[in-house]
Amino acid sequence: MAIRVEFFATLRDLLGTNSVELNCADTVGDAVLALIERFGEVFRDAVMEGDKVKEMVKILVNGRDVRELRGLETELSDGDCISIFPPVAGG
Repeated sequence: MAIRVEFFATLRDLLGTNSVELNCADTVGDAVLALIERFGEVFRDAVMEGDKVKEMVKILVNGRDVRELRGLETELSDGDCISIFPPVAGG
């Protein structure tokens, strides 16, 4: 199963890419673990707080917030797109 993960705002800069393809994720949690394995502490520190997604980080699957679905247990299908938005500030 292939899924696309897109990174936005400061997360793009931290990871040095705007997207990656993953081939082994059954759930959003699996994808997050694969991203931690790939990018290390930089990704973990930017997105996670313990075993939960930071409150201000938004993770969408095909445009729907995973918090409105099943959180990290949200199941993925071939061709799905995960979008990850770190907190942004401005004025």
